[in-house]
Amino acid sequence: MLLDAENLKLKVNTEQFLASLCDYPLQVKIAFANWKNPSMGKLDAELYDRGYELIHVPGGANSADGKMIAFGAAILYRYRDVRQVFVCSSDGLLNHLCNQLQNHGLTVFRVRRQNSVLSVENPRTGDSHHYSCEREIEIPSFEELANQVAELLKAEHKSIDERIARFSTVAELFQERRTVAFNSTTSPAAALSQSAQNEVTPVSEASLATVAFNQNVAEKNLPEIIPGLNSNAIESLDVLKNILVEIIEAAKKELKEDAIPLVKIKKVFLAKYQSHADLVVKKFLGEKSSLIKYLQSESGVFEVKLIDQKHQVALVTKKSSTSKTHSSAALEASVVKIVKGLTAQSPGSYIPISQVASEFNKLYNQPITKKLQSLNLGNKLIKFLQSCKTFKIKKNGKIYEVAIALP
Repeated sequence: MLLDAENLKLKVNTEQFLASLCDYPLQVKIAFANWKNPSMGKLDAELYDRGYELIHVPGGANSADGKMIAFGAAILYRYRDVRQVFVCSSDGLLNHLCNQLQNHGLTVFRVRRQNSVLSVENPRTGDSHHYSCEREIEIPSFEELANQVAELLKAEHKSIDERIARFSTVAELFQERRTVAFNSTTSPAAALSQSAQNEVTPVSEASLATVAFNQNVAEKNLPEIIPGLNSNAIESLDVLKNILVEIIEAAKKELKEDAIPLVKIKKVFLAKYQSHADLVVKKFLGEKSSLIKYLQSESGVFEVKLIDQKHQVALVTKKSSTSKTHSSAALEASVVKIVKGLTAQSPGSYIPISQVASEFNKLYNQPITKKLQSLNLGNKLIKFLQSCKTFKIKKNGKIYEVAIALP
């Protein structure tokens, strides 16, 4: 490293950043300056402690630059194993040294500073890196920075969704709490304090007022509402059920997940129907009910899971009709159809039995071994296939394979 110490100051972290850019260890560090100049302070002692060789030059314009050029031009005579060189100075005069070193086959890193940004450029390849001297961190490219911003926005958006859902629940609990009747011989404040000792942390009237105020603010900042839709259009629980199914189906495509967070369902419902889903459920099932209780009660349609302390909702997959496999012959016909489908490209070819079992499970949502048991046909697929004249079986290593026995 060749450093014009009068022109450029390198802190320890900055030096480590430069060292991370080269392919070889940074072994030789040389600093040029008029060390008698009072403006240099104790920089000579600091650099010396950090392993720099100090070269003194007399005062005068470009004196340090001239000495760097003279010294650098002969660098291969002093250090025959050198491969890469940092030329640290913002003066344009050092371009001559950079060109000379490149002509000798060395990789040159030109280091300049403008305001608080340190720029490192490889003139041969055009690659450049930038470092913030104030923050002491590398400045990413626009693409990397855009990706970081996108990740932060995504995380913040998810956090906002969760906070809105939690706030909605708290607001509803507050609405329910304020309808609780107190004993006539006990003051409301005393009853609230006594109840809080047994149930929840005491809440001041000012806090409750703040909750009510924030609820109004939140309602004014709801997501954009689709015109023409409101909760009055939901006339029955069947209509509500269909709406929730549609919301979950759309969310599955958007999130590419089978289980949808409950907070996501509430948010979409609120945006479309201008009302909380919990309030709509209460309209049909009473004040003690809620959306989560309703979903749990409809176990034939919705499956509610608790994952990482958060409720998620999935649709119950409707099992395909298995009426065609109520007998051994029908089961055989179903397996024949599966094998023919899997060997359509080369009829009569063999396929692993495990592949047949997997395809059966996909089509009928039931393991074929359980189907065999329900028909009292045992629990071994291989034995069932061997008992059918339609199939021929062979063993390939440790794997059984099946094919259609062509006439």
